[in-house]
Amino acid sequence: MPLFGRRKQQSAGPVVRIGRKFHSDAGIEASVANFHAAATQQFGQEPVLTAARWTAPHPAPERLIAARTPSGTSYLALWSDGSMYFVAPDYQQLPTPPLVGMWKMRDNSLSSTGSVEASEFGADRVG
Repeated sequence: MPLFGRRKQQSAGPVVRIGRKFHSDAGIEASVANFHAAATQQFGQEPVLTAARWTAPHPAPERLIAARTPSGTSYLALWSDGSMYFVAPDYQQLPTPPLVGMWKMRDNSLSSTGSVEASEFGADRVG
């Protein structure tokens, strides 16, 4: 047996993606308003927005909202540097919902920056 044999690589398991990462220069309040308008346009009715509590690793977002829509509860986490996580219950079936295009039409600085992994996100609805 060789002195420096190959180690068996240990698998940490598959990466589970649950949402999309975005960046916007619009600011937190404008980003929430743009998201709300796009969700209303997609579903034909206003989503119910409530506060949520961050339960994932730090740094916690500046604002975290739960948005109840006909497809379930989505979450929008917003940081002061313009970073955002959008987590939707149907992400596995529809990773780019029409809402994203509608949202980008309202905010021309909104850009996709990656996927949210399950290990990066955690939230409890407050209201």
